[in-house]
Amino acid sequence: MEMSTYEATVSMIRDLPDNELLLVKEFIKRITSKDEIRKEMYNPYKPLTREEVIEQLSIAKKHADEGRVMEGHRASSNIREKYGL
Repeated sequence: MEMSTYEATVSMIRDLPDNELLLVKEFIKRITSKDEIRKEMYNPYKPLTREEVIEQLSIAKKHADEGRVMEGHRASSNIREKYGL
């Protein structure tokens, strides 16, 4: 008979040495901590450092040099059409 996921997990954890069991416990605490998860989530509106702004501008310039741009009125029109605005 095949073991359930729960049974297999308990079986593996039961055989772990103490130092590895502590690592598993710490990992579980970390992923279940809502505050910790929120801190690590991507935030597109976070303040940028000077270096991050310069990096983003250099990427934008490279895209413009490669012709990977769209006129503003066309981009706005696409957004209005896509979202029904």
